[in-house]
Amino acid sequence: MSPDARASDAVSFDAVWTGDGFRGPATFRIRDGHLLPNDPTPRDSTPRDADHGTSPATRDLGGTLFPRLTDHHVHLGLVDPVALFSGGITHAVDLGWDPAIATSWLRDDPRSPSVTIAGALLTAPGGYPARSGWAPVGAAREVGGAREARRAVREQVMAGASRIKVALNSEAGETVDDATLDAIVEEAVTAGLPVVAHAQGTGQTARAVRAGVTQLAHTPFSERVPATVIDDAVARGMSWISTLDIHGWGTPTRDHDTAVDNLRRFHAARGRVLYGTDLGNGPLRLGVNARELTALLSAGLDATTVLRSIAGDPGADHLADEAPIGSRLAWIPAAPPRDAALLPAWLATARGLQAGDLTATDLHTPISTPTTSTEGPLP
Repeated sequence: MSPDARASDAVSFDAVWTGDGFRGPATFRIRDGHLLPNDPTPRDSTPRDADHGTSPATRDLGGTLFPRLTDHHVHLGLVDPVALFSGGITHAVDLGWDPAIATSWLRDDPRSPSVTIAGALLTAPGGYPARSGWAPVGAAREVGGAREARRAVREQVMAGASRIKVALNSEAGETVDDATLDAIVEEAVTAGLPVVAHAQGTGQTARAVRAGVTQLAHTPFSERVPATVIDDAVARGMSWISTLDIHGWGTPTRDHDTAVDNLRRFHAARGRVLYGTDLGNGPLRLGVNARELTALLSAGLDATTVLRSIAGDPGADHLADEAPIGSRLAWIPAAPPRDAALLPAWLATARGLQAGDLTATDLHTPISTPTTSTEGPLP
């Protein structure tokens, strides 16, 4: 096959995630490492390539295409990013590591997920995670007041951070005071970045909401969050990252039950939930985690909302009708299940691929994905 013919190959799927649900069958051209949508075409017809005036061969892969599957809370320094991508995660948000190392993950590596970083966690002197055991030197940026906090925010911005993370963990040491927390949020807003908080301990979620924090790195698990705080969080547009499976790793603990209860009430109040695993914290699957998805269903999220938490909603740019897909994408060999209870296991069969990989002959060969484990307190 000539290079020009290869560039205009096409591939079809049974279903494609749109943010509202699935559509299909759908056919895409493969060009320049991306999938480009074709006009709707019956399965038994052959789409024509407008640039070459030829009819490209269409490979009917079947299965389901996801333009993106995102884990919104990982610690890449504790895991193998290549295995993470193989296991279906195409995009990952690193929520805390030494910026000198984390910035290297911003360089495009086609074998790994596309990565965004928070840089170092901002914390009080001696506060979490400075003495946690899991965090390397440089992963915690200790700040002694508002002025130093503003400087620390600017340091993370200059390092390439796309969000700022602050530690509010009163169960593991001192936390920044309100004036310092306000300065962190204000400086981040000035830079156009959201603020993510690790809120742990009585009253810490309320502090994060009051200060205007954009997102919680974990569903609150150390207290039952008051309804008024949940309502305020929803009114302010705050999102919560799930991280439910870290509480027992398949054997639910009291913290797990507390988190599920808080998430159920947050979701019922129309709060936005994002899939995230805190990958690197204990024996979690490298890739899409079925236990995390099952826990989301147990918190009252329906199948569509669970899918939106990991794959994006109708407002996501990557799901726009004419948006190119790739270069990274996720593919599941089977069509979507009708039973929501089967959704977690089905999603866990996702594979991260480059668009050009879709012409490979061995895509239907099953792959195995290892687990990872670390020691120490919760990241």
